[in-house]
Amino acid sequence: MEVVCKEFIEINVITMGNANKNITEINDCENVNWSYNHKKKEGPNNWQDLCSAFSNCGGNRQSPININTNNVVHGENLISPKFYYNKTKVSIINNAHTVQFNVNGNNKVNFNGKDYKLLQFHYHALSEHTINNRHNPLEVHFVHKYNDIDYAVLGIMFIEGKENELFKKYLDEFPIESGEYDSDEMIELLSLLPNNKSYYLYDGSLTTPPCTEIVSWYILKNPLEASKEQIKEFSKILNKNYRKVLPLNGRTIKLYYEE
Repeated sequence: MEVVCKEFIEINVITMGNANKNITEINDCENVNWSYNHKKKEGPNNWQDLCSAFSNCGGNRQSPININTNNVVHGENLISPKFYYNKTKVSIINNAHTVQFNVNGNNKVNFNGKDYKLLQFHYHALSEHTINNRHNPLEVHFVHKYNDIDYAVLGIMFIEGKENELFKKYLDEFPIESGEYDSDEMIELLSLLPNNKSYYLYDGSLTTPPCTEIVSWYILKNPLEASKEQIKEFSKILNKNYRKVLPLNGRTIKLYYEE
């Protein structure tokens, strides 16, 4: 899950109590470089040591995880999400860690009684979460905010199949390196989701530094499709931008099944 790093650094240190310490830790991390390359000192295994406000990357409720479908429990009180998505202008950015679509307007989803505002969606290749220890070729994250310490991310896997209409229209415009593409064309956000909204739910974290543990993860059971050629082209741009799965550490994964 890719986010604007400085915003979450400020959230991460807000509970630490000492104003001078807060300022120090924000400055400590503001210009820190991190990567997905496990062979480098700035790679995922060392994120928690790169600066003070990245310490949560070594926490016990980290994301992504492996979802073992044999060990999930039925969420008796869970309900189907209610989407209040409209349209958004096309605003694509490659921030050197992912390809992200920024969203404007008042687009919300109600997850189990709480309205979360959609901020952006972005992609990972391979998938960050695994299902029964298997990666999918792509995973998209729709990032929603309830308040500064309560985020909900909708994760959707991709499988190889028919052409993806969003990719068909904009894949050639995706910045290959750091850069932006903007257009007055509109995207119908609901068209980006599968019809069935069955989901796995667990408590976790951001999957990028500062790895703050403020996220409710909703991983849809049903995937989206993209063609073999689209997946190959997109994966070259994303360049293995995924964090490896982390231990569950006693957390429960719940399943909501939509008929």
